[in-house]
Formats: sequence, C-alpha cells, structure tokens
Amino acid sequence: MGFKTIKAYLPSFLFFSIFFPIGLLTLFGSISSGDYSPFVISGTLTFYISLGTITSVAQTLASERQSGRISLMIASGIPRELYIVSIMLTNGLSTLLVVPIIVFIGEVFLHVYVESIPSLVLTLALSAFMGSMLGTDLGFAFKNVYAVNQYSSIITFVLSFFAPVYYPPSAVSLPFRYLTYLEPTTYVSQAIFSSYSGELITSLEWCAGIIVYSIIFMIISRIILR
Repeated sequence: MGFKTIKAYLPSFLFFSIFFPIGLLTLFGSISSGDYSPFVISGTLTFYISLGTITSVAQTLASERQSGRISLMIASGIPRELYIVSIMLTNGLSTLLVVPIIVFIGEVFLHVYVESIPSLVLTLALSAFMGSMLGTDLGFAFKNVYAVNQYSSIITFVLSFFAPVYYPPSAVSLPFRYLTYLEPTTYVSQAIFSSYSGELITSLEWCAGIIVYSIIFMIISRIILR
C-alpha cells in the first residue's frame, strides 16, 4: 500500500519539485537583468516555503481537527502542542528538501550562486518556522475546513506575488512601499537575496524581521488555542 501511494504521488512530486521550478526560474530569468537574477531565486524559494508551510500546515491541521485525530491524541495523553509541532516539523522538513533542487537549478540555468551559505540556512529555517506558525493560526482560526483551504491558499499567493519577493522594495513607489514591510514574505525574500549577494549583516537584519513576525504569530496562536 505504501509503495502504491508513493507511486501515485511520484509524477506530481517530480513535476512540482523539478520541472515547475525549472520553468519558473527560466521564465523569470529570461526577463531579469544580471543584478536582479538572484531575486528570481529568492522569490521562487519564498513561494515554495510559503506554499509548503502556510498552506500545508493550515490544511493539514484543519483536516486533522475535522477528522477528530487531534481530539483523539489529546484523549490519549499526547499534548496538543506536541502534536501540532510534529505536523509543523513534517511539513517544514519536506518543504526544505526542495530547496537544494531550486538552488541547483538556479546555478545551472541562471548561473547564480550562494555567497553566504550560513545566512541562507538560517533564513530558510526561520522562514519555515514563521510560515508554519502562520499556517497554525489559519488552521485553527476557521472552524470550516473548506474555509481554511480557501483562505490559506489565497494568503499564500497574495504573500508570494503581491509582495516584493521577485524585486526589491525600492522598486515600489512611495507611499505604497511602506505597506510592503507589513508582509512577512518581504523579509524572507530580501534575506535570501542578501545571502546570495554575500551581505551577511543585511541578511541578519532582514532575519530580525522574520523573528518579529514569528513571535507575533506565536502570540496569536496561543490566543486562538486557549
């Protein structure tokens, strides 16, 4: 049964993990200048992290709650927070597995290389945690699982394509530029871009914004779960 399940999902996994990133990177890479080529990578990584954490965690938690598994775990003595963390880790790790593929594709097709690997690893870890916390908030904020699926998908795409993730915030005219700093994915993309550019201090400054949003989402989660 396990082999049949893997076989059924294999075409989808191969498409979204390999062929879709290649198409996305080559599409944006063909219309971006050399200085902005790293934004193609940072934007795509931000999109995949958002999709794999915000959407996946929210929809998984909503499904688990509707099926009664969370209540069953609590009744069996497993703390709810521990079960939620296990779901966050599962989705976060599966998302981060795609990152090396995107990085490799960027090097092969766009000739864009990471200048600061430690800051990139830190950014990805913080981003996965922040996205998972936002996904947790959405997963418990709505009682209807269909509402969770709908809003988590909308929010993911809004944060991925209506925020400056494929270009710098400076490209947005004032006063709308200030609004971009209210979107957490802005900090994710800029931190990744700084890692590619080798700007360690700048990357850490953007990571500070990710930490702030993570704390905010954690506070919201504790309020919702009371």
